[in-house]
Amino acid sequence: MGREAMITAEQVNAVADAMKAEGLKPTSRAVRERLGNTGSMGTINKLLQRWKAGQERQATAALTLPPALQRALLDFMDQTLTAERATLEAELADQQQEAADLATENERQAELIAARDEQIETLSLEKAEAEGKAGQLAADLDAAREDAARERQAAEQARTELAKAQLRLEAMPRLESDLATLRTALDEQRAARIAAEQSAAVLTAQKDDLGARVAEAQARAERADDALTKLQARADSVGGQLAERTAALSAAEARAQAFEREATAAAADAERARGEAKKAGELAAQLRGQLDGQPAAPRRESRKT
Repeated sequence: MGREAMITAEQVNAVADAMKAEGLKPTSRAVRERLGNTGSMGTINKLLQRWKAGQERQATAALTLPPALQRALLDFMDQTLTAERATLEAELADQQQEAADLATENERQAELIAARDEQIETLSLEKAEAEGKAGQLAADLDAAREDAARERQAAEQARTELAKAQLRLEAMPRLESDLATLRTALDEQRAARIAAEQSAAVLTAQKDDLGARVAEAQARAERADDALTKLQARADSVGGQLAERTAALSAAEARAQAFEREATAAAADAERARGEAKKAGELAAQLRGQLDGQPAAPRRESRKT
């Protein structure tokens, strides 16, 4: 609600003079209506009382007349007091009505002040709430920045671990090369065994020489077995490293999903390497078993031929 318009004494005096000239009795409510229902009743009443006091002073100055005329006028005044009493009583009633109107206006102003106080209190609460929200948002922003810094650090660690894993995976070709060498050695041992068996079937008379060749083949088999054992140990070591790296990569799976396929492929290669090493061990065991049963082998081969 806007503030009441400022009313000046000149405006009130001009309206009161105009109403008096029109033969009307100026009252606070009537003056306010002439002013367009603007201004406070209390201000208008105060200014109107000043105007009435000025009118009474003008009337007192006009009564300064010769004594004979004053006596005549006093006599006339005595005669008209009764008639004027009714007018004064009516004016008193008007004053009482104006006082009531003034009290009503004061109540309205008090209600307006109370409403404004409530608005001020509401705005203060809203301001405090907004300040609290701003503080919470600032705290959330700081926490988000800390989380982002931790995520960046974790990503950097994941990239470092991935580089290490890639370096380890680069060793897989050497393992495959060792496995290929082992296969070649096993093929050579197998060929040597076949050749030895054939020689034993053909040269049964040369048992001593065959025994020497069998001993040599056995020694070569033992060397192949040692090589296989070492290769198996290397494969187990690589498998353990791959298992550790797989666990580390699983912990960082949410941040390094792009590298999961490479780790899975590496694990599959290691598993194949273990399978091939196991097969190589089985072949070596079969070779040792066949070499241990060498005297019976020539007879079986001779029957086949």
